[in-house]
Amino acid sequence: MTILLFVGVGVALGLALGLFGGGGGILAVPLLLAVGVPPDEAATTSLVVVAAAAVGGVIPHVRVGRVAWREGLTFGAIGIPAAMLGSVLALNTADAIKLFGFTALMLVAGGLMLRKALRSDGADPDADRPRRSWVAIIAVAAVVGLVTGFFGVGGGFLVVPALALVIGLPMRIATATALVVIVINSAGAMVPRLGEAFDPAASAVVALAAVITTALAARWSNRWSGKALGVGFAILVLVMAGVTAFEAWSLVSA
Repeated sequence: MTILLFVGVGVALGLALGLFGGGGGILAVPLLLAVGVPPDEAATTSLVVVAAAAVGGVIPHVRVGRVAWREGLTFGAIGIPAAMLGSVLALNTADAIKLFGFTALMLVAGGLMLRKALRSDGADPDADRPRRSWVAIIAVAAVVGLVTGFFGVGGGFLVVPALALVIGLPMRIATATALVVIVINSAGAMVPRLGEAFDPAASAVVALAAVITTALAARWSNRWSGKALGVGFAILVLVMAGVTAFEAWSLVSA
């Protein structure tokens, strides 16, 4: 039965990734919590799934030359120490605090996604933007890494705007390059967790089911408009925030 639950979580994540194009980590943690996985193991499994999905997702972008390797590898490398620190902090933080913090993160992310989906300002998504100073780049990369390690999410909703607004990449290139950053940060964040909160079998089952389902579900995404998919994903994230808040409250009231 446990294996079937993990397969179910992987299928659910694959549907989200295939239809909405992202958000695997921010959905993986609450789904794993809902089937009884402890918070730290849920975050580690989430990192495995996110990294696997990002590797699969970046391949088509590499084939068409859409990845800015120098910027992506640099941004990811800067975030590795912060990602490792985030994981160490998470392993030494009370579960309820982490879950309430994750709830807040999901509410902010879901709200921003919903706003973006509902509003169109006519800006060119592929317009070049000015590059910020190295101080700003290092600071933002460290924050992204810290969030990845502490909450067990890939942080795509942070990486894409960071690459576009801070480094100055066109949005289409930023979206592809973000996948490289996600793989690097997720790998760094997993290092402190491997001996503390890691179930290889569960992670492999969820990741495999998610990758297979993502490939199948991606074919259905063109049946809906971009706005409909954006609104649907934002609502799903907000619902999952409620699930996470319930889990956190259960720990406090236990």
